[in-house]
Amino acid sequence: MAGFSLLELMIVIAILSVIAAFAVPSFQSLITLNRLSSEANELLAGLGQARSEAIRLNRRAILCRAAVAAGGQVDAAGGCVSGTDRWGGWMIFIDADSSGSYNPNATTNPDEVLVRAHVFNGAQMQIGSSAGLSGAGNRIVFRPDGLARAAGQTTLQTATVRICEPSSSLQQNARDVRIGGGSRISVTRTTSSSCSAPGNG
Repeated sequence: MAGFSLLELMIVIAILSVIAAFAVPSFQSLITLNRLSSEANELLAGLGQARSEAIRLNRRAILCRAAVAAGGQVDAAGGCVSGTDRWGGWMIFIDADSSGSYNPNATTNPDEVLVRAHVFNGAQMQIGSSAGLSGAGNRIVFRPDGLARAAGQTTLQTATVRICEPSSSLQQNARDVRIGGGSRISVTRTTSSSCSAPGNG
């Protein structure tokens, strides 16, 4: 009965090792790019939902940076998080009392409800906001007319959230989710090896 010789087996293993050396990094890059696209699309959908809820309910709807609790869930009770450090997650709520803060109360503020919450996936992922957005308390505020204006502002809001995985070799390792002119929402692929904060526009 014919079989493989030790030399033939070693040659096959060597060939498989060479193939794996090329295939594994490509596969890891593919996983990273898919994760970036998935997170960007989730945020894009969130912005669209916040806008449509503001129009539908004729109330302000806010998408903002949210804290993440130890269990890996959005800490909605902690409200929106200001500052320039990295995002862990985001949430959308109906700002029924127009305070700019999430403060539901079954008696005095029953219409203030959490619409959606999301935690970013991936230990290496870094999410940062543009200076204009962090300066506005990391809040995108949609008014009943469907246009976003920062809290306390009358001008249309322009903001960018960058979803990124640091890499010196991977091209287009970041996705910039932008809102411009108060309503134009888009996603742009970009390269930022150090995952620096994005520009405003």
